[in-house]
Amino acid sequence: MSKPNLKVVVAEDETLFRDFLCRIIRQRFGFEIIGEVATGEEAYKLCDEHRPDLVILDLRLPGITGQELAERLISEQPEARILIISSVEDPKRIGSLLQMGVTGFLNKKEEFSVFEQAIEAVANGNIFVKASAQTQIDSPDVLDQKELLETLSDREKQIVVFVASGMTNKEIAQNLGLSIKTVESHRSNISKKLKIFDIAGVTLFAVRTGLVTL
Repeated sequence: MSKPNLKVVVAEDETLFRDFLCRIIRQRFGFEIIGEVATGEEAYKLCDEHRPDLVILDLRLPGITGQELAERLISEQPEARILIISSVEDPKRIGSLLQMGVTGFLNKKEEFSVFEQAIEAVANGNIFVKASAQTQIDSPDVLDQKELLETLSDREKQIVVFVASGMTNKEIAQNLGLSIKTVESHRSNISKKLKIFDIAGVTLFAVRTGLVTL
């Protein structure tokens, strides 16, 4: 189940689509929508004032774009979960957004049930990228990354999945029955093998190699 009483900001310049999103959020999840806005500037003011748990952003907002706003929020409010929505799937853009630290990406053309899945996943702190988008974010180095995947032990793969899901070292240790030092050692080895040293990079690796099921 999703965490109750989340505070949500919805930034979408198409009125009908914004109403559609808000209806899902209220009726399906019962979250508190603290703002429904049409521009990046309005969204930023709301987020600065209320520090929401979840922010749903159209990628192409007028004024401050969704990507620019996401960059600001990731820097200033790293605890906020960010779901990007767009009518265009650009492979490089999606990969860049995930690497930057957004929590999910979803195409506006998806079915109603997919929007529910996306909001559910992101609200729980998980990564969500629709499968159709996932196949497109593969870049020329994906084959290399899949080869790197084979260098990881089963335990290391397990930890990569937990890291991509937003779990801390303490939470991973408790889940696996390990000491925090052992988890830290595993994460150090993972970083050395993959040559990835940040959570966003590990998340993108997990998505691209299929460790995270979307």
